[in-house]
Amino acid sequence: MNIIIDRASPIPIYLQIKQQIRDRIVTGLLPPGYRLPPERKLAERLDLNRSTVLNAYHELKAAGLVESFVGRGTIVLETEETDEGAGEVTDSASAPAPLYWKPMLTAKAAAESSSLIRDLLALPKRQDAVSFGVGVPLPEPELLEELQQMAGRLFTEDRGEVMLHSPVEGRASLRQALCDRMRDRGIRCPKEEVIVLSGAQQGLDLIARTLLSPGDCVLAEEPTYFSALQTFRAAGATVIGVPVDEDGRLRLDAMESLLRSYRPKFIYVIPSYQNPSGRLMDASVRESLLHLAYRYRTPIVEEDPYGELAYGEKSPLPIKAMDEHAHVLYIGTFSKLLGPGMRIGWIAAPKPILKVMGRMKQLNDLHTNSVAQKLLDAALREGAVDRHLARIRTLYRARRDEMCAALKRYAVPGMQWDVPMGGLFLWLRLPGGVNVQELAVRAADRGVDYIPGAPFFAEQPKGSYIRLNFARADIERIGEGIRRLCAAVEDAMEGPEVTGEREQEGTIPIV
Repeated sequence: MNIIIDRASPIPIYLQIKQQIRDRIVTGLLPPGYRLPPERKLAERLDLNRSTVLNAYHELKAAGLVESFVGRGTIVLETEETDEGAGEVTDSASAPAPLYWKPMLTAKAAAESSSLIRDLLALPKRQDAVSFGVGVPLPEPELLEELQQMAGRLFTEDRGEVMLHSPVEGRASLRQALCDRMRDRGIRCPKEEVIVLSGAQQGLDLIARTLLSPGDCVLAEEPTYFSALQTFRAAGATVIGVPVDEDGRLRLDAMESLLRSYRPKFIYVIPSYQNPSGRLMDASVRESLLHLAYRYRTPIVEEDPYGELAYGEKSPLPIKAMDEHAHVLYIGTFSKLLGPGMRIGWIAAPKPILKVMGRMKQLNDLHTNSVAQKLLDAALREGAVDRHLARIRTLYRARRDEMCAALKRYAVPGMQWDVPMGGLFLWLRLPGGVNVQELAVRAADRGVDYIPGAPFFAEQPKGSYIRLNFARADIERIGEGIRRLCAAVEDAMEGPEVTGEREQEGTIPIV
């Protein structure tokens, strides 16, 4: 594929590359299935920076002409675009062509359409596959039985009310139950400062739409929940990662320097058993972070999906419990405790911002599912949630211990990990020299999956990581899954030379 670059042309070089490749695609010179040269190789051939070629490929993806796939590279797609008819309106009312949607996507939506994680989960799976990938708990029979009985009573006793609207802020009885539950963890707030959400993700979206404008800055610990990174970026914000020290403690000196330099709209943290690292933030660090927020008049967005999943001592008090000056927005959820189908979360925040969020939520979905609200309200008040948590703490701790024991047996030299004290995840650092894209294919071939680490970083990560969910796999199969994973790592170290290219970001619905 001969690309000619005119460096004297006013047309940017990446657009010259894009146009020449596009012309070859629409005229059939590059047929569907043709694999384009890797960005790095084409850049070397043209004596360009790799980012220039990467931008050209992004433009082609946005136009629906190519797509990138794990283990296959960038592939030419089937397209309805032709040299003669592209963009023209035909007069063929009898047989109109289907509308071609891909070029209509915004630049941000088009950029999100390519997903390493989506590709990983779409790789063919063996019947005996072991999954450490999706970030959700395992359905628990006793809880399902209790919820089934409650749902039967709900539709029998409340049939005239159960299908009606609820207030935008959520049912008053559920909001009070949530306040009672937060009080047990040191957070004291009235139900008027709580909104019931359709999962924690809606809370992140409401915060982004309420607080962020294009060009704003957000500070987030490194690594952090990648759907939060995407949500904030989709609002036009720049996310800057705050590093941790060798012990995994948030570097408060770096945090203060960034607060002083960038004046961010807010700080985003998951202090308890973080996704993806499983890290637990010390009480002293939480308190110091809060005082930094006071000093620089910066809100803290505290997400707490895993705080009740402690496998030893209870986690420290949430930052919200220490907040005496209305600086903390606290997001909770039951999706990571009961199951992803229970799309109920909540946000506790000062009244002035909560009123604005309520209006935003009404535009978004009117209100959270009324049936789910009533069912969760009953489960909380009748003790089903607490009984469930007592059971899964024991089950998940055993699974965590089995995964750590298996890693000790099978780990490749250079692998590093800490034993998480709660939550769902173990964060595994890979040895140097592993080709992360090769590993994805090798692991799928061996029948094991995981979530790659790069999308969890706002900045370029130093090293390669993967996230493993120990809570979902059968305990009898965890050891075999880790054996397969470690064998795949060895395969990937023997495979093609690592390129150093960063993994693409991506989304899956259950993370």
